[in-house]
Amino acid sequence: MEFARALVFGYRARDRMARVAAAFTFVNHLVSVPPLPPDGEWRDGVDVLVALAGEQEGPAVILAALLQALGERASVDYAPGMAYVRVEIRAEDLSRLPPWSNLMTTRGRYYIPLDARRPRGPIGHLPRVVREAMQTLRPTTRS
Repeated sequence: MEFARALVFGYRARDRMARVAAAFTFVNHLVSVPPLPPDGEWRDGVDVLVALAGEQEGPAVILAALLQALGERASVDYAPGMAYVRVEIRAEDLSRLPPWSNLMTTRGRYYIPLDARRPRGPIGHLPRVVREAMQTLRPTTRS
């Protein structure tokens, strides 16, 4: 928890959505390293962490853990071919979302998906093919 707090302090994140964005940006940068060299030798702790969490699920697991350490309601969720983080947001945070966010609502609660696998990926946005697949598997209302 202390690391997560120090992280958002370093980004000067002063409110809830800024803390979510700071954690998202950190994990984006963390996992945007080149793959392991052909000899398979780990270069640092990031390689070990991603290897333990899994190459495909690792970014989502790391991001969800950071957000939970910050007190956020976040969980790893799955769509065909990928894992992502679903973080609950409050109604008062809706105006702070970027216009491209894929806002999801379920049972009166608001969520945004976070896909930290791609370097410099947009916050709150999933690829179209994933969104379409999610709609067929689990229809939700969109705002």
